[in-house]
Amino acid sequence: GKSTLLRHLIGSLCPDQGSVELFGRDIILMSENELNKIRKQFGVLFQSGALFNSLTVGENIALLLREHTELDEPTIEIMVKMKLELVGLRRHANKMPAQLSGGMKKRAGLARAIALDPQILFYDEPSAGLDPVTSAQIDQLIIDLSRKLRVTSVVVTHEMDSAFSIADRMCMLDKGEILKIG
Repeated sequence: GKSTLLRHLIGSLCPDQGSVELFGRDIILMSENELNKIRKQFGVLFQSGALFNSLTVGENIALLLREHTELDEPTIEIMVKMKLELVGLRRHANKMPAQLSGGMKKRAGLARAIALDPQILFYDEPSAGLDPVTSAQIDQLIIDLSRKLRVTSVVVTHEMDSAFSIADRMCMLDKGEILKIG
């Protein structure tokens, strides 16, 4: 249910009933063009990192900037370096995703998620498949980025240690039902 909830929040699934509001607007009622404009205001870190394997880490981030902005190439190069610096991967810009560890792939995916300076970051199981030390580092990175970028983070996880480290507010789900919000 956690990942399904996230898919509803980002507009990749449409609920059978109810509404999903982002930025004061119900995304369920939006056309695909309107929804795509809203999507530029949030970033998503998927469980796998979802990097394009045929592109370098830097090219993965630059792709979004090329597709969704009118920035020139020198500015895009600077933006890529800035985003990679924020996640501690600046010197890995020319590596292919296959050359990265699991934690590095998550950080590269996160750099791509912040490429367009979103207002909200959605995370789908950010510590999935990571060892406890790397998981704690990703948790700290989420906290740091939330503060530095003044961005709202919505984290979907079953890792309770992680949830208690990251969260200001928490919503507990069980079998598709909200048990508690606090």
